[in-house]
Amino acid sequence: MMGWCTMSRVFLVMIPCTVLMAGCGFLGIYRHQKAEWAPPEESARVDFPNSFEQGTHLSGPRMAAVKIAMDDFMPPGTRVKGDNEQLAQCLSRWDTYDVSVLQPSEELFFIRFFPVTSRCGLDVMVLDAGAVYAVDSKGRILAVQ
Repeated sequence: MMGWCTMSRVFLVMIPCTVLMAGCGFLGIYRHQKAEWAPPEESARVDFPNSFEQGTHLSGPRMAAVKIAMDDFMPPGTRVKGDNEQLAQCLSRWDTYDVSVLQPSEELFFIRFFPVTSRCGLDVMVLDAGAVYAVDSKGRILAVQ
């Protein structure tokens, strides 16, 4: 059984640690930007489908592999830098990229990111902006091309 003095010491250590961890959010560490929600009048017009049979299906392991590759390829909060500011802004947006996933076995996923700069109104061919990741079923990045 802990005495009052010991418990006081534990709390004296826990409080500064808690404050320090909360401060990390203010410094931009582990910051998660929440999605913007549409106004209620727009939301009311949404007609949900009865079936997803014709949709694109990602299994849990496949989605996890994509997330791992995405977070490494363009971590949240990072921005591409370069001489052409318009191109840099374009390559910093997720909606610029097409993503392909190939799963040759239960244990291996290949995830390809390919920029489509025309989505930004640019007519520029960028050859070295994408990447192909090899991710295993344990959530590890095996290699990147």
